[in-house]
Amino acid sequence: MITTRERNPERSRERILDAALEEFAAKGFAGARVEAIAKRAGLNKQLISHHFGGKEGLYRAVMDRRFAQPGGELNEPEGGLAGMFERAAADPQWARILLWEALEGGGPADVEGRRTRYAQRVERIRAAQAAGHLPEELDPDLLLLSLFGAAVYPVLVPQVAEIITGLQPTGRTFQRRYRDHLSRLASVLSGGRSA
Repeated sequence: MITTRERNPERSRERILDAALEEFAAKGFAGARVEAIAKRAGLNKQLISHHFGGKEGLYRAVMDRRFAQPGGELNEPEGGLAGMFERAAADPQWARILLWEALEGGGPADVEGRRTRYAQRVERIRAAQAAGHLPEELDPDLLLLSLFGAAVYPVLVPQVAEIITGLQPTGRTFQRRYRDHLSRLASVLSGGRSA
């Protein structure tokens, strides 16, 4: 049901953000339509312009909201590498939005803000290397990319994970097995220390 009046602006805004996350994950920025987002939210499409200034502003708001959440970049330190995978597996829409950005050649999201956050992650890796917790011979920029890749690959290309392992990546058996593998990998990278 499409409504024409907004009775609770904050609730309407949240409904639009939730619907936009689904639409952007399913179709990317280029394929998502304001009308479809409004329909998913059960609201009038003019509310998207009212709250966000249009599709680009809505996309930025979705991305800002996701980055503000714990694990928003799938690389927060809690839980280490296995924790990164668990967050990606629990939130495949987020991983799909990032993949859509890559397929579409970038998006209207806050590149400078991301650059700053990623530089902070690289500095954490450098500090861990300096403290002897990670091998110094590994390039910290590329190590961060490798860790991201290890954490999200089965979520982004589940068909490859299933072909290789014979298990569905969304199933408990695969997820437990992969989480244990990532924990061991992190332990090896850290020289046998808990990671």
